[in-house]
Amino acid sequence: MIPTKKGQVVKFQTPKENENPNQLYIVLEFIEDGIKSRVKIQPGNSGLSFPPIHLVYAKDLEVDEGQTFELEWYLKHGNHNLFNVISGIID
Repeated sequence: MIPTKKGQVVKFQTPKENENPNQLYIVLEFIEDGIKSRVKIQPGNSGLSFPPIHLVYAKDLEVDEGQTFELEWYLKHGNHNLFNVISGIID
């Protein structure tokens, strides 16, 4: 399945020989343009402080439905405290 929305977890259908075939990316933005639809992606778990953002053709990617489901479930139901606001008294 080709990515069509933000937040999906994807990987390249046919990675180049110097690329890790198991590298997963997060879709940051989907740009609809028919056959030339593009996707802004960012590598997940790259170990970099500021991972690069790539603009690639959507047709070159495939959605990892299992990882996408797990990410969506974790963000909705997980105990992660990502969206809690820090409150307290500043001296």
